[in-house]
Amino acid sequence: MKTVYKKILPQYFQDVLTGLKGFELRKDEDDIQVDDVICLIEVDYYDGVLDVTGRFVEKIVKYVLRDVPQYGLMKGYCIIGFF
Repeated sequence: MKTVYKKILPQYFQDVLTGLKGFELRKDEDDIQVDDVICLIEVDYYDGVLDVTGRFVEKIVKYVLRDVPQYGLMKGYCIIGFF
């Protein structure tokens, strides 16, 4: 089990925080697996500069979908399901 850190914009962060959004579509660059922890760090742009807001949420990965181009998921990307 490992923790993977990813940046997320405020509009998506809020949906994850409230439980409305239980997945992330990401580049498959961290070899994330079931039971890993994904830590989503809220970032926002202020005057064109990316800034960390200080808010974050940690979720346990429960599903990873990869390598299914027949369903429109491009090679090199994955869908990470969590709760």
